[in-house]
Amino acid sequence: MQIISTISDLGFKTVFGERPHLLMNLLNNFLPLPHPIVEVHYLNTEIIPEKNDGKNGIVDVRCKDSDGRHFIVEMQIGKQASFIKRALFNTSKVYSRQLTIEQHYLLAQPVYSLNLLDHRIDENETIWYHHYALTNQQDFAKTIDQMHILLIELPKWKKLNKFDIEVPLDRWLIYFTEPKHFTMLTKEELKRFNEISEAVELLEPTNFTPEQLRAYDLYLDNIRTYEGNMYEAKLEAFTEGEAKGEARGEARGEAKGIIKGTNQTLAIIRDLKDPSNTIESISEKYGVNVEFLREIQTVLG
Repeated sequence: MQIISTISDLGFKTVFGERPHLLMNLLNNFLPLPHPIVEVHYLNTEIIPEKNDGKNGIVDVRCKDSDGRHFIVEMQIGKQASFIKRALFNTSKVYSRQLTIEQHYLLAQPVYSLNLLDHRIDENETIWYHHYALTNQQDFAKTIDQMHILLIELPKWKKLNKFDIEVPLDRWLIYFTEPKHFTMLTKEELKRFNEISEAVELLEPTNFTPEQLRAYDLYLDNIRTYEGNMYEAKLEAFTEGEAKGEARGEARGEAKGIIKGTNQTLAIIRDLKDPSNTIESISEKYGVNVEFLREIQTVLG
């Protein structure tokens, strides 16, 4: 069974922007909440600036629960250098605007920003779950439990290949990284996982209009074009690096981690895409700088 991509704009908003119970299940499993969410209602995804010349913030999904806590959810495919700053900008904006002029600060409720990323942001190979909060630098046990930003590196979690399908969090992570796993299950097998089963069925192409499917195809084409341009740009950088390395001498070029030869470049790319290889083993095999390889791996996704 073919389904709309779970991480696409159409797929993500169809499942989590229109089904409160699925959104609650996602948030309850990903967020470090002192008590679970039991009810939510959706809010405008456009965060309007206070001034006419201020910067708008637009997110994928925004909601508030019955306790007044605010939640922002984003699915980010293309890598953005300023993404963390954007997440902080939107989180702080939502937090600062939840009170009217008459309300006391004691009424302010926490804001959680959950960001699912289809790319790497950190060099550490094993840490894929990043939780940022306000912490006292002299005593880490003291925190201001009001603004939380969570960044989930989906490709890194997938590469670790360690999961338990009986764990709800792992099921959602499989849903985002390997949705084919669930499309190959029978209807009876899927019944064991109510939320996932519904989320998969919602993305069957027959549930969408021809106009939505055409827009979806255009979206996929734009993503492929973007990835192709990034790949070509990186290969061009390799070629330039090779020429500079030859001009400055082999020793100096190797010290800077410049890859020599197109054949070797392609071989390294193939090895980087093979999950059985490690960055360290590839570095030793080709005599290439580890940090340089991580840069390439980030571009390749």
